[in-house]
Amino acid sequence: MPDRIETGTYLVAAAVTGGRVKVKDTDPTILEAVLLKLQEAGAEVTTGEDWIELNMHGKRPKAVNVRTAPYPAFPTDMQAQFISLNAIAEGTGAVIETIFENRFMHVYEMHRMGAQIQVEGNTAIVTGTEVLKGAPVMATDLRAS
Repeated sequence: MPDRIETGTYLVAAAVTGGRVKVKDTDPTILEAVLLKLQEAGAEVTTGEDWIELNMHGKRPKAVNVRTAPYPAFPTDMQAQFISLNAIAEGTGAVIETIFENRFMHVYEMHRMGAQIQVEGNTAIVTGTEVLKGAPVMATDLRAS
């Protein structure tokens, strides 16, 4: 069975960089909530039976609002990736974590790179900036969340 978090991570990486990627041997039906948010961010998303292609056409993504919830809704293990997307996006987006408490440890590491993120309870408010800068950071757990 394809890993929806791995697939989603590659797709977000392409979106953040304004690039293009085709992920093969995956299942688009298990990632519908993520694909909708990527389209909302400005990505052109096309799918086949066992592949997903994302193309940003060199554009900067638009910030999106995300609320985590049990499958088939938006996966909690994709919220860190979407905080990264929002950190370089046009506009401001909120990421609401409804599954786990204290799941925003990565935000403080992203501050070192110049990310503009405020955490208020179970919500991260992210205002995009054109660029982040390199900085030493620490992955706080397996998912960097």
